[in-house]
Amino acid sequence: MNVLDFGDIELPEGDMLELIFAKQQELIDKYHSIEEDRGALVVDPDMFGVLDHRFVQWRIKDLAYRTVEELSEATNCLKNKPWKQSEVLTDKEHYYEELIDAIHFLVELLITSGLDARSTALIYLKKNEVNKFRQRSNY
Repeated sequence: MNVLDFGDIELPEGDMLELIFAKQQELIDKYHSIEEDRGALVVDPDMFGVLDHRFVQWRIKDLAYRTVEELSEATNCLKNKPWKQSEVLTDKEHYYEELIDAIHFLVELLITSGLDARSTALIYLKKNEVNKFRQRSNY
């Protein structure tokens, strides 16, 4: 099953970043007991944000790896190379689906790190200001 198996989905009103974080939290809650039952090293959600804990760090590193893996899968959908004589059509749906898989793992990584949608947005906006300052100052 993939995204093509679903028709139009109506976006609810409200903050989309909050929605994404809430939906990912639902998946975390659902898969926690499944992973635990299968013998995976799981991190209790009460430990999310305890960055000095070795299991939390392990989980964060695992989620970072999974994010990179999904990004690699997405880039594998891009077949055109500078040296090729002909262009290959891109399977856009597959490409986008892999990017969204990466977002799933990235958002879970943020949640595991103790961030929610609001704190993520706040830190993002602060970092954006740093980047704009660096551009203005020719950093």
